Amino acid sequence: MAKRIVLILYIGFLSTNLFAQQMSASTDWFLRTGNSQNSPLIYVKEMGIGKDTIVMLHGGWGGSHDELVDAVRNLSDKFHFIFYEQRGSLRSPCSDSLISFDAHMEDLEKLRKELNIKKMTLVGHSMGGLLAGAYTARYPERIKKLILLAPAYLKEPLSNEDNAILNASRPAFQNFLNRPQVKAELEKYNLIGSNLNSRQETYKNRINLCSRMVYNIKNWKKFQGGGPLFKSNVYNLTTRTYPSGGFNFIVSLQKAGFPVKVIMGDNDFLDFGNTLMPKWFKEVPNGQFIPIKNAGHLLWFDQPVAFEKALEDSILN
Repeated sequence: MAKRIVLILYIGFLSTNLFAQQMSASTDWFLRTGNSQNSPLIYVKEMGIGKDTIVMLHGGWGGSHDELVDAVRNLSDKFHFIFYEQRGSLRSPCSDSLISFDAHMEDLEKLRKELNIKKMTLVGHSMGGLLAGAYTARYPERIKKLILLAPAYLKEPLSNEDNAILNASRPAFQNFLNRPQVKAELEKYNLIGSNLNSRQETYKNRINLCSRMVYNIKNWKKFQGGGPLFKSNVYNLTTRTYPSGGFNFIVSLQKAGFPVKVIMGDNDFLDFGNTLMPKWFKEVPNGQFIPIKNAGHLLWFDQPVAFEKALEDSILN
């Protein structure tokens, strides 16, 4: 009888320990942004069992965090990742009147306080990179390290020189958009024409979107977003509240005392051929531009191994 009790207690301990490990590996909760009944609740997901906490900012505005989870899943045994969906996104519904550029920054600051992190390692993708740059300009003392993945432009408006650089690469990008592999992929799945069922229409839309987002069009199958999962109104509501005089967060980063890493595919539609971003971040004393060859805007779709190595090295070094 005594042996049986010991066995039951041992099994119970193992079950509790396994549950604790699972909870530490992945859990989610909601962040309160205020005390009012109408204050938005921000969806937060934690993943990973590593000692170092990394806060991840998804793109959009109005996107979701899911693809970033897939991007770093293989690193979850080394780091503790925090994802959250910005206000107005799918899992963080919010009144239109409460969505603004400023509110996005303050939500991130509330999250930092909730997590009790004095200085964050911040990783932002696309528009999440812009949010990271804006937050960093406002709260530079709260940043340990900044890592930007295929960031949106950190200047608005762009200078004549910057526009000239981008314009020079547009013919090559147009050729990239019209590459024969895209049409071949559409034909492979019988997606040419207008008389398509719902599944076919979804696949066609994803292929067309991925024609600009990935280098290898066959990687469109990895894309699970788009459609109603993307809240396009959040993009419009946020951009209309940008500072009226524009912004230049590169200038702020030039004064930063922390490392700034930029990881970007050489076929990214934001800077096709990487002719503008390296120039910007060469002007940042602690900046480093890390190109990923044969990769698009969703660079981990195209080059997962190279991406994971670049991100891990950027976090650790």
